[in-house]
Order: sequence, then structure tokens, then C-alpha cells
Amino acid sequence: MAFFSWFLILCVNCGLLVGMVMGVLLLLRPVTVRLLTPGQRTFLWGAGWFMGFAPNSVLIYSLLPLPFPTFPDLVVPRAENGYPMFLPLIREAGDYHVAFPGEAAVPVSVSDMTILVLGVLGILYMVGVLACSIRVDMRVRRLARSGEPLSREQYDSLGMEKDHDIVVRLCPNLPTSFVIRSLGRHEIALQRELSREQMRLVLLHEWEHVNCHDPWLQGLMTTSLSFYFWNPILWAAYYFTRRDMELACDRRVLRRLKEEERRVYARTLVELASDKPVFGGLTTFGECDAALRVKEVTRWEPEDERDKLEPRRIFSWMVVITLIVALTLGGPRDKVLPQDVWMDLREIGAWSVLEQELAEEGAVLAQNTPVWMEGDHVFVTLYFPDSAGNWWQALVRRYLYHGGVEAHLSRCSGAPELEGCVPAVWSQNE
Repeated sequence: MAFFSWFLILCVNCGLLVGMVMGVLLLLRPVTVRLLTPGQRTFLWGAGWFMGFAPNSVLIYSLLPLPFPTFPDLVVPRAENGYPMFLPLIREAGDYHVAFPGEAAVPVSVSDMTILVLGVLGILYMVGVLACSIRVDMRVRRLARSGEPLSREQYDSLGMEKDHDIVVRLCPNLPTSFVIRSLGRHEIALQRELSREQMRLVLLHEWEHVNCHDPWLQGLMTTSLSFYFWNPILWAAYYFTRRDMELACDRRVLRRLKEEERRVYARTLVELASDKPVFGGLTTFGECDAALRVKEVTRWEPEDERDKLEPRRIFSWMVVITLIVALTLGGPRDKVLPQDVWMDLREIGAWSVLEQELAEEGAVLAQNTPVWMEGDHVFVTLYFPDSAGNWWQALVRRYLYHGGVEAHLSRCSGAPELEGCVPAVWSQNE
């Protein structure tokens, strides 16, 4: 049960961090819409979705140390081997702390029954994620393979060349056309009921999704939502990511069309508007705010190739890279919560060891002596005064996995520098 309890807590912790990152992107959307193109916004969303692809993805982002604090450094109050730990990693029954950004903490007591319940919930969570993912994947693939592959004559009638890495099928009664990736190739499912002109435009649209590797991003999004379906922020981010993805794809298609074909493309968006997205497959005509997409199509103007290197474009890409670095990279590898340290020192008997050494030195501690701490989850340095006003320093080595404590006591020559130290929330005399 301990493993499943660990799995559940890990998913909740990583889902909270990914939700915070996506929440910042949602708050910044009024700015990014003005500064970035739809393609750049999609790239930015992709960095966030990769973080949520699996719990281990969060670990990858924390592997690169940075010389300055980033968003994860500010919001993650506790970390273990790169994983954020808002909820404590429970190994056995005992006292723990639920951590919040800013190192605020709420003490909780965990019993064996609580661990059992968490283990059962972890099993249900894992089974539910796997079952949902398999069901969605099988449904999408069944829809994509419900029709007949496009023949050579049909390719010729559409004026398009066949790509051997892409399988195109005409499927009846589809709510929308979409593309999926399967076994190293892509499969495009087209609505059989489309006219020849509509079919060509829809196929061009889906082809552009493939060329820009959008199915990979869709896979990241779907997997992330499978793990963190309970986070409403990610569902909002999912909607806006798909919208930006479609706007970017529309732009790429328009570059390949003539003026009259662009007007037909806009009419097709209206005619094929759909409110039944295929979850797990890419969206297409009419989905994700068809009115906005039609407006963007009608306002679109061909751009000069030289504009791709204009200062504004370079500046916008600098904004994208800056946001990715500031919001996703870095983060603490191992960060201890001060309240946890004080609790551990009490449980492993550190105060008893220190009191014995102080008695041997002839020092006496006053009632409720204040204590200051600095250090990490293994080595801790404590500073405290005795009843005579003399300051003492204690270097404490904590053996978390094998138990026990080792302390080395020394007298300070004067009052120590306490800047950056954390004061005790309880005294050693308790």
C-alpha cells in the first residue's frame, strides 16, 4: 500500500505545480495575445504541457540549476530529489506537515488507517488513469479507422500528392475531422460527407497539423489531463492551447491558398462548425471558437518573407524563451521545511544529546530558550544562548533512514550572525 500511497501523493504534488505554471500563463494571456503569434503561444503552452506529461517530467525541469530564482523556486516550499512536496511523502504513521508556498505549514497526524486509505485511493487512481487513457485511445483509433483509405484517384481529384507516412481515410458520421499518430505514422480521419472543395481544405488543414508535429503536443495534453483531471486550471489551459493551435494552423494553411480559396476557407469554417470535439484527437474546422477563427482568417494578410526576421518577431521569441525559463526551469532539488526539521529533531532525540553535552560543559539553558536553525535535511546548525548569555553552536547530523542523531557542540566567541536562520517554533525544553 505504501507504493500506491506514494504514487497518489506524487501525482497530486506534481499536478499542483503544473497547475500553478498554467495558471500564470492564463493570467498572462491578455499580454501574450498581443505580443506573441498563435504559433509562439502554442510553443509556450507546449513547454508547460511537457512538464505535466508525467510526474517524472517535473523532475527533468529541475535538473538544470540556474543562478537566479525561478517560479518553481518561489512556490515550491519543500522538495525531495526534484519532486515538489506540498503534501508530505508519507512513509509510516506519524506527524507531518502540509506545506504551502511561503513555507507556511499545517501539522497533520497520519495513522496506519490513513495510509491504508491513501493506498486504496492510489490503486483506484492508477487504475482509473490507465482505464480512461486506454478507453479514449481505443475510441479515437476506432473512429479514425472506421472508413476506407483515400484512393489514388481521389488524391488526384483533390490535386494532392500521396504521402506514404500519412494514411487518409474517409469515415462516415464523424463529429469532426482529426489526425492521430500511430506506429510511426499519422492517420487522418476525414468526414465522408464533405464536398470535394471542403475535403481538400480540411485535408490541407490536417496536413499542416502533421507538418508542425501538433499530434505530439496533443498527446502531451491528453496524457497530462489523464493524470491531473481533477485540476480545473489544466482544463482551461487545454481549451486555450487547442484554440491557439488551430489559429496557428489556419495561418499556415492560408499561406498556401489563393485569395478566392481563402474566402472559401472562411465559409467552410462556418459551415463545419462543431461543438463535439474528439477528445484525444486534434480539433479542426469550427471548433475552439469558430467565430474568432473566421475573424482572424478575414483579417489575415500575406506577409513578406523578410518580416520573419523583423525586430518584433525576434523580440516575441525572446519573450517566449524568457517565460519558459522563468516559469518552468530550475526549482529546488532538495528543500526542507523548517517545521519538519524541528519535528524531526524532537523525534530522533537531538535535544537529549545536546542537553547531555551542555551539562558536561557546565552550561544551563533557560526555560523556553530560543533556537535558530540553518541547514538542510541532513546537516543542521543550531544557535542558542544559555542562561549566562553565552552563545552555543551545535552541528547536528540527522540519520533519517536508519535513525539516530550525531551532535557536535561548540561555544561561540560572540553573538552569531543569525541572518537567514529560521527561529524555532518550539523550544528544546518542551
